[in-house]
Formats: sequence, structure tokens, C-alpha cells
Amino acid sequence: MQLFRFPCAQDWRFALYCSLGFMVLALPFGLASGFYQWTAPPSGLSLLRTAVIAFFLPAVFEELVFRGPLLWAQTNLDEVPAWAIGLSLAAFVAWHPINAHTLLPQADPVFLDVRFLAIAALLGAVATLMALKTRSLWPPILFHWSVVVGWKATLGAPGFL
Repeated sequence: MQLFRFPCAQDWRFALYCSLGFMVLALPFGLASGFYQWTAPPSGLSLLRTAVIAFFLPAVFEELVFRGPLLWAQTNLDEVPAWAIGLSLAAFVAWHPINAHTLLPQADPVFLDVRFLAIAALLGAVATLMALKTRSLWPPILFHWSVVVGWKATLGAPGFL
């Protein structure tokens, strides 16, 4: 399976619509619940540093781990079994509290917050849909990356993340 198959224009259009759908749901929820808070964007160099780091961790790493196996399964089947999709999504959401407890203890208050976990579940569902529809990890990687950078740049993500 070519996990990094470059998507066609139709795939990118689908990913854009999915991204807009995510924003329509996540942004009002995050703002209304107080999880998101408008902040001034960081300086250019700081934003660039954040963007470069976020591309590799979490975007590329998490998409390879949580969406990659679904694409491998899709090469052998016409459809990926629903249980595999559910397991992938559950593992993606569960990864964040596990990550906080093991690697980023300072992230516990954020990664255990039910609002964060709801947004992470939505992000995971949208990324899964993108990966399965486009048969590529590029759309979910760029989607995941843009959500993280947007959160860190203007929506009040803690500086230690």
C-alpha cells in the first residue's frame, strides 16, 4: 500500500470539505465550552518552529500509527471492518491520556479534559474518513497538522505542548 500516495484534486477537495466540517463543529464547541480561547499569534519564528515540530509530532507520527494500519487493511479488503475503525479511533483518543501520564505529565490537565478528548475524537473520526476515502495519509497528516498549529497559534493551547 502506498501510504504516501499523492492524492488527486478530487481527494483534496474531499479533505477540504471534511476540514471545514470539523471547524464548523469543533470551533464553536471549543469556544462555547471555554476550551478554546482566542490568543494573539506567536512571533513568526516561534510559529515556524511550532509548525515544523507539529508536522512530525503529532501529525506524521500519529497518522502513521493510527490511520496507517487502516489503509494497510484496506488493500486486502474492499472495506475496512467497522471494528478496526472503532479500535483505531479508540486507541487514538486513549493515546492522549496515556501520553500525558507517561511522556508529558504536565499535559495531564489538558489531555484528560473531556472537552479535549471530544475534539480529539472528532479529529480522529475526520482523519479516518479522509484516509479511507483518499487512500492516502497526506490529507489526514495535513489536516491534523493544521488543527494543532491553529490551536497552538490562536486558540490558547498551553505553551508546553
